[in-house]
Amino acid sequence: MTPDVRRLKPMSRFAELRITFLSASKGGWENAISLSCDTDPKYRPHLRVVGGDREYLGVEFVDGPDDPVMPGETTFATVRFSYMPQICYDALAIGTEIEVMEGSRVVATGLVTRIGSTRVGNAGDEQNDARDRD
Repeated sequence: MTPDVRRLKPMSRFAELRITFLSASKGGWENAISLSCDTDPKYRPHLRVVGGDREYLGVEFVDGPDDPVMPGETTFATVRFSYMPQICYDALAIGTEIEVMEGSRVVATGLVTRIGSTRVGNAGDEQNDARDRD
């Protein structure tokens, strides 16, 4: 069945990241942070591409490990692009090195491992186009 395009929500883009949160001695946090999809409110920092134009790209962590992440630990997490389509997120490609920013402070570093998109159809069924992009 073809979805009614008049009732489709716009595409929501996302990226999967492998990130390492910095310890307090390196400018990061002293306490653990929760990135779980059950966390409310969601963590909403900015990403900055290492070696890029220093633009801040707003994201929202929408999925991550069930247990809080301690400073110094590495984990995988999924972020949604908060300001798309008004802001271009094309700089976030697979293999791109990123910094997680809170204001001017780098709190984590990482790598983009996957890019994808999701749309909710007229029946409320989630339609995914989550695939690796070269």
